[in-house]
Amino acid sequence: MPRRVFKPLSRQRHRWKERWFMRPFRLLLEHPAYWSLNRRSVTRAFALGLLIAFVPIPVHILLATLLALLFRLNVPAAIVGTFLTNPLTMVPMYMGAYWVGCSLLGISGGHIAFEMSWEWLSTALLPIWKPFLLGCLVLGMAAALSGYVLLGGVWHLSLVLKYHERKGAKSKVPKNND
Repeated sequence: MPRRVFKPLSRQRHRWKERWFMRPFRLLLEHPAYWSLNRRSVTRAFALGLLIAFVPIPVHILLATLLALLFRLNVPAAIVGTFLTNPLTMVPMYMGAYWVGCSLLGISGGHIAFEMSWEWLSTALLPIWKPFLLGCLVLGMAAALSGYVLLGGVWHLSLVLKYHERKGAKSKVPKNND
């Protein structure tokens, strides 16, 4: 099943290479390792994408692409992993990261009145950056490890089920005894 999910993405490699964010890497993307659909490459790339999803800067896709190229992992799987962060999940993820960071550092987390202004970034972000970044790191590593184990387990289970299905189909075929 996981292979069927990522297969259409790797078949569209010519479309991916033409995207605006992939154009600088067009020549690098010719290497087959970036599109291979083996369990090791896809699960590692997906885990990398989940880790990057917790990075609190808005360049997740670019960062996932760069690191997937650096580590020779499946590029589409790394990009798919970053989609954990979206406008609906971003606030709960980062608030949870702040809470985890405060818990680990033994700091009482106060109410954060977020305001999108330079003044807020320069004054109110200062006291919360340590627990926030620590929480992002811890939750990112936990998400990456969980994603790696779960996707690897689902991939392995689908292979085992497919094997038993084939084996069962062979045993049901009548033998011709002439």
